[in-house]
Amino acid sequence: MYLKAALTLTALTLASTSFAMSDADANDDKMLSMDEMKAAYPEINEDQFTLADANGDGALTEQELKDAVEAGVLPDLGG
Repeated sequence: MYLKAALTLTALTLASTSFAMSDADANDDKMLSMDEMKAAYPEINEDQFTLADANGDGALTEQELKDAVEAGVLPDLGG
């Protein structure tokens, strides 16, 4: 039962981060800049973005976005 719940939660997180990525990625480069995040999700602040940007390159990959949502750094951004 726990495994099924964990798998369901993982699937929902992946779906919501994929939606968030496609919804916010204005230049279709498969990464989200702070400007793209602010345009799509004005509730996100710079501190959250910086914490989510694991490699510090100034852009979020889908994996970084997923990891940040799972860690509670960013809210669930799914639609």
